[in-house]
Amino acid sequence: MRNRFYKYPFYTFCFTIPLSQLVSSRLLLVMALLSIFLSIKNFPFSSFLYQSWDLLLFFLILAGGLIYSSDIDLGVRQLETNLSLIGLPIAITCLPNFSKQRLDQVFYFFAVGLLAASFICLASAVVSYTHTGDLQAFFYGALTRSIDLDPTYFAYYLIFAITYGLYLLYYELPKRYTIWMIGLVIFFFLILMLTGGQTVFISMLLIFSFFISKYTLEKKSKRESVSVSLVTILLVCMVGLTIVFQGGDQFRSISNQNDYWERMSLWESAILANSNPLLGVGTGDYSLVLNDYYRTHNLTNFAMANFNSHNQFIQSYLSNGIIGLIGLLIILLRPIYLSVKNQNMLGILLLFPFIVYGVTEVFLSRYQGVIFFALVHQLIVSNALSTKSIFSLGIQKF
Repeated sequence: MRNRFYKYPFYTFCFTIPLSQLVSSRLLLVMALLSIFLSIKNFPFSSFLYQSWDLLLFFLILAGGLIYSSDIDLGVRQLETNLSLIGLPIAITCLPNFSKQRLDQVFYFFAVGLLAASFICLASAVVSYTHTGDLQAFFYGALTRSIDLDPTYFAYYLIFAITYGLYLLYYELPKRYTIWMIGLVIFFFLILMLTGGQTVFISMLLIFSFFISKYTLEKKSKRESVSVSLVTILLVCMVGLTIVFQGGDQFRSISNQNDYWERMSLWESAILANSNPLLGVGTGDYSLVLNDYYRTHNLTNFAMANFNSHNQFIQSYLSNGIIGLIGLLIILLRPIYLSVKNQNMLGILLLFPFIVYGVTEVFLSRYQGVIFFALVHQLIVSNALSTKSIFSLGIQKF
């Protein structure tokens, strides 16, 4: 009864992630407190530590960075942002029996929320375009402004949904739902092309390549042929749209907004600004130190815009040094290692874009990125450590 009662807030939380970071973060807090309250006498603490030790380690590294930070307020805000790394594992630990069916339900609730968010963005863009006549209302930040969501995170939500949808189409979705899933994948792909840039291209290229290579190396079925035909069409469209966006002046200006490719200067600045390679400048002082470096090296535009390093790996090195970078690598590589060990290619496909985006963005600097990373990470790790993998159908075919 408790599990039945508890799963509904969890599914609601998954639904709200693409729609509102305010609502989803509040729901996560409620779920974590509810989990502890309902299990106050028998909370599975050992299981919690076993499944989530890497996330806890990374959070403790951030907390330790407060000791040598002068800007305590910013440091505390960073810890608050990353609190989901603890809250979400608590919630999932108290939701046992995470079967394949339940994981699919998580995907469906998330996909419905993402679908609703996409329609809101499109409706807002149409209204804006009718008033201004500006085509950029349909692209990047302007498209997602109506839901107050950074387009970088929205793009990864779409990549996740497309990847999971293609996996279901290729392996296990009942035939009566095939047309619906194809339509959903195509719609999400079209929205992705409006919100993404070169980083999206790299992420999707690997995902598409996986399905195509699988198809060429194994016995073909009608299901697989339909799935790979869809993948091929999407790949051709992605390449074609990329060429179009780099063609005309108007589209080129839109494309350039999608990926701020002065990042090399930002990366170099963040590396050189770190005066303590081992410990970093402190969880709360990275912004102050980086802006000081900008001003003293004739990069005042960066300082005025308060740019971070636009690289999660370098950002962790700047704020918490080599120790912070090691902590980041652990939380990224542990679920990938467990996925490889269990021959779970879906887990690798779902996590790979975080690495790609980690090279171009600081995805652990906002609730939108932290909550979603914690969710994907914990689902993969928790089930990889369980006795019966939720991906058993997929493993047999891999």
